[in-house]
Amino acid sequence: MAEHPKVFISYSHDSPEHKRWVSELGAKLHRKGVEVILDQWDVGQGDDLGLFMERGEKDSDRILVICTDSYVRKAKAGEGGVGYESRIITRQLVQDLGPNKFIPIIREVLEEDKTPEFLGTQAYIDFTDEGEFDQKFIELLGECLQVSGLQKPLVPQIASLHVKNYRALRDVKLQKITPLSVFLGPNGSGKSTLFDVFAFLSECFTVGLRSAWEKRERFKELRTRGSDGPIELELKYRESSKTPLITYHLTIDEDTKGPYVKSEWLRWRRSSRGKPFRFLDFREGKGHVTAGEIPDEEDKQINEQFNDLSTLAVSRFGQSMHHPRVSALYRFITNWHLSYLSADATRGAAELGPQERLSGTGDNLSNVIWYLKEQYPECLEKILSILSDWVPRLEKADTKLTINGRLQLQIKDVPFEEPILAKFASDGTLNLLSFLTLLYAPAPPQLIGVEEPENYLHPRLLTGLAEEYREASALSQLMITTHSPHFVNELHSDEVWVLYRDKDGFTVCKRTTDMRGVDEFMETGGKLGHLWMEGYFEFGDPMTNTGGTQEI
Repeated sequence: MAEHPKVFISYSHDSPEHKRWVSELGAKLHRKGVEVILDQWDVGQGDDLGLFMERGEKDSDRILVICTDSYVRKAKAGEGGVGYESRIITRQLVQDLGPNKFIPIIREVLEEDKTPEFLGTQAYIDFTDEGEFDQKFIELLGECLQVSGLQKPLVPQIASLHVKNYRALRDVKLQKITPLSVFLGPNGSGKSTLFDVFAFLSECFTVGLRSAWEKRERFKELRTRGSDGPIELELKYRESSKTPLITYHLTIDEDTKGPYVKSEWLRWRRSSRGKPFRFLDFREGKGHVTAGEIPDEEDKQINEQFNDLSTLAVSRFGQSMHHPRVSALYRFITNWHLSYLSADATRGAAELGPQERLSGTGDNLSNVIWYLKEQYPECLEKILSILSDWVPRLEKADTKLTINGRLQLQIKDVPFEEPILAKFASDGTLNLLSFLTLLYAPAPPQLIGVEEPENYLHPRLLTGLAEEYREASALSQLMITTHSPHFVNELHSDEVWVLYRDKDGFTVCKRTTDMRGVDEFMETGGKLGHLWMEGYFEFGDPMTNTGGTQEI
């Protein structure tokens, strides 16, 4: 297993506030698995600061240069520790080591020169806007992980979703979906239905359309009431942040023989000015797919016709190495983890054997703890460290073999010598352990869906949980449903979608940042959860108003 990336932080001691900002940035990187070299932590009384700098810059995989006006000035004048570093780090050294060694961070720079001369025209990450800190941190974390000997994980990103005729979702569009997206609403607003769209699509790829359709009582329960049209699902996504936007469209209908794929296609533009091109296009079992790494109209088309009209073309071609773009979508969707975690499910004894990934209900938590203990002890240590911050007297979680050959989870508190079985632990402790095990898996799912994470948790813990989810969104896209104002208080307005029923009984979904007055309230100190409960959203009191907008 590859070691953690090692990062050296170079900065100037401008003020106590600036030193604290640098320390907090380093701490956040450390919690995400980055080994940070920072003078505040690693230099003791009497240590040779110059030797520390030379070794840190030599031994690290990346060097973060925290640029302020003071840093740039000291580097130019050769003053202090920054000046010493600038003599070590010359422009020639930057060229010799390669630009990927250095990551300039713009913090407080008002002058024209944003970075010191030795970095030349090196691209930087701009942290000047505190409101964009989380987004920039995700970008920084991705750069830190992309070092020699380590593979930067591919993190596909759903940008938009359009759903038609799926239960209460008669016609719902979500655009500009963020890495962390939270769906807020009272009971019966359609949150679970929206969550089930992702589950249904994932099951269509893993167990097949017919099984997913049967599980949901067929079109009688799936199709929007009063509608006789097909179900339509369309999502736009990127395979990574710098790849073209791809559209996947799926239309499902039924006849006397059951469900069938009415249409299914994949489309992209290879460049911003390019012509849209469907490199997979099927209608009622007949169509074509274009082969190649970067499919284009000039490339070879493969025609195909399926005997079974419920066959998804992406499932068929996505398992072939000849269709990399189709395969990428297939891997993405089959990698989704839609979580219905249950504390009761984690309490039971499990079949013997380590398991890599947590199940949807968490009933194999003891198997995953065993796997982490054997294969990734540093991951388990991180999970328990965070958990002990939230449950202060918790010491460790471990597994035990029973006399009948099954596996049981044990929880040990600090004051006691003997651990207790998980079935006697609190629901909140088991839920937190399950969530953290899911988020800090060595290879986390590329999309994680969680329903109502606030269940069984003290409201004060939701602050830390929201922060963990946001940091986890650097490696996974997260879709979360909730009706907890305490959890929503910790979120940004572009991360929260509010669901309610209109006067006809169909779900409407709108981002809070797009609602009149919400961002203005937040600029004056308002929090989303409070605004929601006090009726400041466009549709008023969530418990009494049936839907529709109102003046605020």
